[in-house]
Amino acid sequence: MTLNLQSTNSMAATHAHLEGLHQHKGSPGACWDKTMKGWQEIWRHKTMQVCVLVVIPLGLYLCKLGTDVALAAEYYSGGHTEWFAWTLGLVTGAQLILHIWSCGFLYLAERSRHHDDSSNFAKVVHISPCVFWCLSSIPVVGVCMHYAVFSLLIWRGSDVSGVELERYLPIIHLLEAVMAAISQLCLQIKIWVVTDERVSVLKVVSMVISLVVTVKAVVTYLYYKSNLHRKTLTRGLVGRLVFMTFWKVLEVSVRVLTMGLFASAFAPWIALRIGLHWLVMTAAFFAIDRKLKGIVGLCAWGLAMVVDSFSMTFSPDHRRTFWLNSALTLLGNITMVTVWYTQKAGQDWYDVPALVGIVAGSVVSAGFGFIGMVLNGRIESPVAFCRGGASGTETAEQNSPSPDSGNSVALNSV
Repeated sequence: MTLNLQSTNSMAATHAHLEGLHQHKGSPGACWDKTMKGWQEIWRHKTMQVCVLVVIPLGLYLCKLGTDVALAAEYYSGGHTEWFAWTLGLVTGAQLILHIWSCGFLYLAERSRHHDDSSNFAKVVHISPCVFWCLSSIPVVGVCMHYAVFSLLIWRGSDVSGVELERYLPIIHLLEAVMAAISQLCLQIKIWVVTDERVSVLKVVSMVISLVVTVKAVVTYLYYKSNLHRKTLTRGLVGRLVFMTFWKVLEVSVRVLTMGLFASAFAPWIALRIGLHWLVMTAAFFAIDRKLKGIVGLCAWGLAMVVDSFSMTFSPDHRRTFWLNSALTLLGNITMVTVWYTQKAGQDWYDVPALVGIVAGSVVSAGFGFIGMVLNGRIESPVAFCRGGASGTETAEQNSPSPDSGNSVALNSV
């Protein structure tokens, strides 16, 4: 009797121990559930929504503009009229282009008010007073008016989802990234190499903000384009966003460093290099994507390929354009930095580190792009390819627009 009782107690203790181990192993999942529950509680607060959807993106936009203007003023006060003209010219030109698109998107939102699926944003724009439209016609202020409408909707407790948040604003910030941020990064790197002066704190801050603005714009556009905002926030989705962010930081950093260094030695040829890249990608996309029709489609994707000349954003929609853009970017980076290094002939301490870093970074970035295509299901992984004995030929399904892309011709539909 005593032996049976001891055996029963021993089994109970063992069961309790195993159950404790099971609960311990499941603790990461429980911790994640608590984290997500806490985040949902925080997200319900209107202040948090305003910070994430309005304050952060608008703050980056204004900080980017402010640091660029301050940098131009610094060049002017130092007597560098050429660099002052280039810096201020890029700022002015970029803001004018952004203003045109901003006004166009407001007009589209107002015109869509009669649609059954019109957003709350469109309804607010329609009933806005004349002062709203007067302010929207002022450069820089026009972009701020978009966020003013979103702030009003959030404080009212209204739904802010719609084409304005998920497509229009991401496109505006993509244009800002290419026209203002990336161009300024390349220019400032060229100025630093040519003048060989000590880099000021203002220039460092301006370049860091430019990089953050670019990466944020590309990741945000891909986030909405892939409909990730409609999926449940899981550890896999968070990991995917983190991976995408690291990839874009590396890709943009290597690209702008390469172009800035190349422009410092061969300024007249940099436009030809970018122009050829853009022309090849535009022609390829227009030939592959049958949805693109006429002049509107050509202009829309011509603009999209300007973005892809610096950061791969639209070309992953098709397998062939992905491989083409990857090859052009990789070979272009290696060619430009090699020509620059040959011309420099080791005159400065940073020549060899820049050469090795750009070549290695370009290869790693291309590998990240391949991994991203595998994760998105656009390319079969090497392991699955070997197991399945696939022929390696491109199927119609693999070359069709990505199912996660939402609208693969977002610019064309505007």
